[in-house]
Amino acid sequence: MSFNWIKYIHLAIELLNGNNESYYRSAISRAYYGVFCIIRDREGFSYYRKSDVHSKVIEEYTKSNDEDERVIGSILDELRKARNLADYNSGKIISKVDAERMVDSAKSILGILGIPFNDRKENS
Repeated sequence: MSFNWIKYIHLAIELLNGNNESYYRSAISRAYYGVFCIIRDREGFSYYRKSDVHSKVIEEYTKSNDEDERVIGSILDELRKARNLADYNSGKIISKVDAERMVDSAKSILGILGIPFNDRKENS
């Protein structure tokens, strides 16, 4: 059985309850990777191992003829930029509000994709 990437979004929500910046940075990272991996797998890039996979997946959506896919691409690009800041920029202060906004963005992508999501963590 393959991993359910929605669990990363549940983890991101849990991390929002943390009381310091490391939790918020991690929440942004998990939110991004949760939706990125769902989209990557849907688009057939699951076995693509080159470092440009992120830009390839985002470009696939931002340049789509489908308006919903372009919106997803735009949100995913914003999430990726936030994830890069959170993971690599020690000079940027990441607040709980920043993290909540990015988790909400990830949930928005799931909604556009028609993937049911409940904020409460699944047992499996």
